[in-house]
Amino acid sequence: MTKRLCIYLIYDMENIVDRYITYMLEKMKTCSEYIVVVCNSKTMRQEEKIDFYADQVIYRENLGYDAGGYKDALCCYIGWEKLGEYDELILMNDSFYGPFYPMQHVFCAMESVAADFWGLTRSQAGTEGMQYEEHIQSYFLVFKEKVLSGSAFRTFWERLEYPETMEDAIRDFELGINTCLRQNGFQGGAVSDLYKEILPLGENENPYMAYPLELIHDCQIPVLKYKALSFGNSGYSDALRAFRFIEENRLYPVEYIKSHIRRKSKVEKGWIDFEKLEKFQGSHQRLFIYGFGTYGKNLGLYFRYRGWKIEGFLVTEEDENANGATAFKRVRIEEDDGIVVAVGKKGMCMEIREYLAGQCKKGQLLFPNF
Repeated sequence: MTKRLCIYLIYDMENIVDRYITYMLEKMKTCSEYIVVVCNSKTMRQEEKIDFYADQVIYRENLGYDAGGYKDALCCYIGWEKLGEYDELILMNDSFYGPFYPMQHVFCAMESVAADFWGLTRSQAGTEGMQYEEHIQSYFLVFKEKVLSGSAFRTFWERLEYPETMEDAIRDFELGINTCLRQNGFQGGAVSDLYKEILPLGENENPYMAYPLELIHDCQIPVLKYKALSFGNSGYSDALRAFRFIEENRLYPVEYIKSHIRRKSKVEKGWIDFEKLEKFQGSHQRLFIYGFGTYGKNLGLYFRYRGWKIEGFLVTEEDENANGATAFKRVRIEEDDGIVVAVGKKGMCMEIREYLAGQCKKGQLLFPNF
């Protein structure tokens, strides 16, 4: 039987342990001999929930993002001697829900694949935000004994500097570990590689953002990234269908997802507070969505999922040619009407806030968190 050591990394702005986390830890015990939970926080509320599932818990300052947590766990707390007792190492974070199928299935699927390290999804090369090469995505990585026993893996972690920005973390850790291992002769793989005909990925397309339904339904990949359910995701419609598939087929206690998103929506920049949104739609005669870009259209999909009626989409006069949207000045807004502003950029949101403030009462407007 393969002995696996799993390092599960948690970061939460409010230092809360959500139920989706302990559910994942419970399921990871079926395929892991030893579980180390790294909390990128000095304290966590309800920490006893973690203690029940973890063999070791590490609390640390949030230094270096996920990469810093993994580095300290390997170099300072676990140690290379203990790591040598295991056949495989799993590095995973708390950025996704699941599993919707037994985790053991993905390990079985990858047993026959000639890969020294692997993940759930492979990203194609792209240029969005920064130029990057094709790579195995780092939210879930598995390293086999061949990698663990070599010097390149240890040297990578010992020399890695703590990333100071998210861009640093992507470049130095996610891309860096792929490049390092590839240059030292190790072969990488992904579960998604087994289903290339189902995933027509193009440049700058992120598989877990663009094709979450296909990954879960067709590829049997057992997780859903929570960012895929953000209104700013161009693949939101696919993510919403994935969520409904999970819900309708009872693959997972979806209240864990709903509860987490409700809480995160209160503090995440660019998100709309879901509880405020629900109260807002219930307290106005007519509801309009201001914005007809990706964010606005996705918010419209969410309204449809909830069974809420939308009177229409509003835009500035310059954008009125957009199919299905009406210029704000052409619509008579009554005192009992409400407008949800659906834009994901702070500057644009502030401009719209200023524009509408003189024409609507405060209680008629709902904005994203900025």
